Amino acid sequence: MTPLVRRKVCTCTRAIIKQRHYSTTTTTNARVSADSLLKPIAADMIGTPDPVSNLRPVRYYVFSKESNAEKEWRELKEKVDEFNRNFWYNNNKMFINAKAEYEDKLKQNGENVTPEALSIFYKDFLDQSYDRQMKYNREWWKLNIGMLYPGMKAAIRWMTHSKQKLSQQQKDTTFWEKSFES
Repeated sequence: MTPLVRRKVCTCTRAIIKQRHYSTTTTTNARVSADSLLKPIAADMIGTPDPVSNLRPVRYYVFSKESNAEKEWRELKEKVDEFNRNFWYNNNKMFINAKAEYEDKLKQNGENVTPEALSIFYKDFLDQSYDRQMKYNREWWKLNIGMLYPGMKAAIRWMTHSKQKLSQQQKDTTFWEKSFES
């Protein structure tokens, strides 16, 4: 066997082993991940996409000594995420139902469901949902602009708190205790 063939065989074998390992550990990983959702988190966590809204849910980290500014900003982010998730869930649900009805109507008329036939549906759906989409966009922009000031307050508070903490650590450390490796 030549080295090139041997390398390809080894690569294929590794891929098969990884696939088998993944398929056997999927059920235990699902159980572990469901249990881990109940535990406190150390950073923001982003989940898998919702099957209907196609958005990834975010679970925001809550600091142990969270200030009012940080709490306000986190709650605003959660509110905007919920607004966004609700809109896209409802919009996509309406789209799926309308598409299924359109396809059924085509089949009842004896027509095939083709990309050309669906393009008519897509255009009609977008035309009908234009006002709703524009209302969503306006509201989404208002919410995001409304998050700027609380986010800035939280960032400034975090930076000043971090600077105070760093200066306190520097005061507590003598010249001989400092690490010269860094």
